[in-house]
Amino acid sequence: MKFTALIAVVLFLAGCGEKKAQPKAIPPEQISARDLTPPENAPPPVETQPYEDGFAAGTVAGERAARIRKGRMIPKSPTESDAQVLALEAAGTNPDRGAKWQRGYTSGYVDAFNRVAKGIR
Repeated sequence: MKFTALIAVVLFLAGCGEKKAQPKAIPPEQISARDLTPPENAPPPVETQPYEDGFAAGTVAGERAARIRKGRMIPKSPTESDAQVLALEAAGTNPDRGAKWQRGYTSGYVDAFNRVAKGIR
């Protein structure tokens, strides 16, 4: 009992220590909009061919593949993942054929393949 009372007194005295004064808040500086400089847009680090160029290349490849398959058997529409693999193969190691070009190639390939396979002109 004495021990718990002693611990309570010690904790009470420790909590009653001298409190430090809070520092005063410094008001923020007022900056005029005229003093700000507009940000500069940096050009992209790698120049890539636009989406439309990839779409055109994919369209040619998709039409060619559909005509070859149409003559042999009933063409099965390619999946997106199949077209993405073909886009990677078509891009090869050309640094100009980045992700944007590959997305265009994939869309053009699937679109052209389905159009020719279904007989839509």
